[in-house]
Amino acid sequence: MAGSDSQEKKDNKAFATHFVNDYFEKRAEAKYNHDPMDELQRYLMMSFAAILMAFGTHFFKYPNSFVIGGVEGMSIIASTFVPFTRPEITLFINVSLLIIAYFVLGKHFTLRTGYVAILNSLTALGLDYIFPIAGPLTSNKLLELIFTLLISAFGSAILFNLAASSGGTDIIAMIIKKYSSLEVGKALLCVDSVFTIASIWIFNVEIGLLSILGLLLKGIFVDVIIQSLNTDKLFIIITTKPDEVGKFIRGELNRSATVMNGVGLYKGIHRFVFLSVLSPKEAPLFKRYIKGVDPSAFITIINTSRIIGKGFYLTSDSNQY
Repeated sequence: MAGSDSQEKKDNKAFATHFVNDYFEKRAEAKYNHDPMDELQRYLMMSFAAILMAFGTHFFKYPNSFVIGGVEGMSIIASTFVPFTRPEITLFINVSLLIIAYFVLGKHFTLRTGYVAILNSLTALGLDYIFPIAGPLTSNKLLELIFTLLISAFGSAILFNLAASSGGTDIIAMIIKKYSSLEVGKALLCVDSVFTIASIWIFNVEIGLLSILGLLLKGIFVDVIIQSLNTDKLFIIITTKPDEVGKFIRGELNRSATVMNGVGLYKGIHRFVFLSVLSPKEAPLFKRYIKGVDPSAFITIINTSRIIGKGFYLTSDSNQY
């Protein structure tokens, strides 16, 4: 009996080892081929974003009563009228909105959005029990507003890149869009603005003005972070060593390029012009190689805010862009 248990443990261990090794081999191959991330990676990133945003809400947004839109803003205002904590109200509102979204917006949208919304709400609820906070961490409300915006914007940027959503007032905006001609962005701004402006009367002028400032800056923060996350490098290379450069692009980087014939204006000498887009990690390797193989090569490197094409899709969603 003991020998049988020992053999079963060895078999389970061997199976687990084989499974892990097989997974990492497939991911290494996918990375080399520049394939989109798989569902496991996608949900891990979504989980990270949801938990990160919950930390920002618990430590900065709730203690300062910053009503910067979203379900958290609704719960902050509602908490002044009902005998429930802000995380509890947030969870209740999210669940209610997800039930409505299931019937109005469909199953696919609700399931993915629901995962992030519920995980975010449960994390904030757990933090409220484990690390209860009676008031702001510092006496500098503007500093805490900046941290609130940075954490929230970083989480939102990750979710946007994954074609996901944190739910909340996004659901209300989607429903408004479905039954009106109002765009999602404008509908979301209208919904968030109502609660943000109301904070002036419910709390005080300082909280209200900081909340309005936060709402105005949130979109800018999200745009800046998304742009930084999506920045790739466009190389324009003028060289006399097309074979060496092309071999490195195809063999070492597993990328491609557009190659054109060019003639220098000053001396009329024939040159080859390469156009190739690389990731920020690949760019230094490529630049170093070119300068080594062709020191006279002329290189222009341009930052790009978005590349759409094979090898640069983060997910396999057709509606990601």
